[in-house]
Parts: sequence; C-alpha cells; structure tokens
Amino acid sequence: MNQITFSEFSHFIPVADSNALCRVYPLSVAEGVQSGRIYSDSSESCVLIRHQNNFSFLSGEPSETFLRRVYDLVINDGLKLMCNDEMLCSLFEKWGGASFLPRSFYSYPSDKPPKAVIPSGYEAKCIDEQLFSLLEGRVSPKIFWQDFEKFRQNGKGVCLMYGSEPASWAFTAAVSNDEADIGIETAEAHRHRGLAYAASSLLIKKLLPSRRPTWSCQQSNKGSARTAEKLGFVKYADCIMIKKAD
Repeated sequence: MNQITFSEFSHFIPVADSNALCRVYPLSVAEGVQSGRIYSDSSESCVLIRHQNNFSFLSGEPSETFLRRVYDLVINDGLKLMCNDEMLCSLFEKWGGASFLPRSFYSYPSDKPPKAVIPSGYEAKCIDEQLFSLLEGRVSPKIFWQDFEKFRQNGKGVCLMYGSEPASWAFTAAVSNDEADIGIETAEAHRHRGLAYAASSLLIKKLLPSRRPTWSCQQSNKGSARTAEKLGFVKYADCIMIKKAD
C-alpha cells in the first residue's frame, strides 16, 4: 500500500466522483477542500480515500494483501470503512476485532430549503472561531475540519444559542465542489424541541443553490433519520461501516 502525496490528490478526483456509496467525503479529500489521506496499490487499480474524521471509501478490486493493510488501519489507527461488499465484511469478521454498523445515505432532491422555525427562547448564530473551539460532542466541526481557517474558507455552520449556551448546531461535515454533508448535534438538555430540524433548515438555506445538501447516519440513530426525512431528504443507499470493536 502506497500513501499518495498531496500534490497528486487531484489525480484521484475521478475515482472519488465515481464512488457509488457517497461522493462528498472522498471528493472533499481529492479536491483538497478538507484534510485526509489517499492510499493505492502499485498499479492504482485499488484506491482507499480517507477523510479527516476517518470515514473511508474503497474503490477497485483490492488484493488480500491490500485488504490486510486496510484491516490494520481499522484496528490500529481508527479508520472507519464504508462497505457494501459482503465478502469483505466476512473476511474482516474472520480476522476479528471489528464491529459492523449499518449506515444510510440521503440526498436532497428539492431546490428549495425547508421552512425554518426557531423555537422561542433560542437564537441562531453562525459558527465563528469561538464556537468552533467551544462545540463538543460526537459530531462537532473540529472533528471534521483541520482548523477554523479551513472551516471559514470552505465550510458553513449554524448554532442555536440558549443565551450564551450552545444548544444545537448544524454544519458542513464534508464539502466538495457541488455537495455538502450535514453534521448535527444537540446538547442533551435541549433535545426533543425541534432544534436539530431548525438548525439544519437554516444551514440548507445557506447551501442552496451552490451546493446540494446530503445526509448520512447510522441506522440505529432513529432521531437523525426522522429529522432527515422531515427535512425532505430521501435515502438512496445503505452500507456497513466497519470500525474497531469497542
């Protein structure tokens, strides 16, 4: 397995663009919008594109030697492989130490954003440098972006504030030339109030028409799936996310 130098990333844009599961994450790396890594075999017949947040996408027909290296990255380096190949999943299961989580991808077919209604007591604020550093959780901008400057140049985000307290935020987790994947998080004390829907609606309005919104979530996250469908997203693909077992 060879690690590709950044100066050669653009060579892999067609590979990223042809990914059947999801384009925006591998494209964000190949286009140089967000940080990540690209690996290939010696003939470039198999390519692995890894986003900064470790979401990774495999193209081509990898040899078992290449897959063993991918497996090592999953077990020892935090890589999360998006896969719809049953044989590959069976192989990783045989090698042991991995977990397999069903995940879904959604597209946004409308050219208009959903109507945003901010619940009483909250106000919307763009994610600035202070909020970028402050926001914590399983889904926060600093997990997906190298630093605030990269986010300021290429990303967008909205945070619903409850006074000085961040309550719910929606931001571009992955950005390519024509798409943007939305990441959302709501602080536990403010859940079940429609805040994720409101923040995401405001973000979609900022994205259209220059970028088409996308959405992805684990199938066990029923709340995220319901929010996506309420916003107008439509599921177009399922996969298995392979990661190190907890």
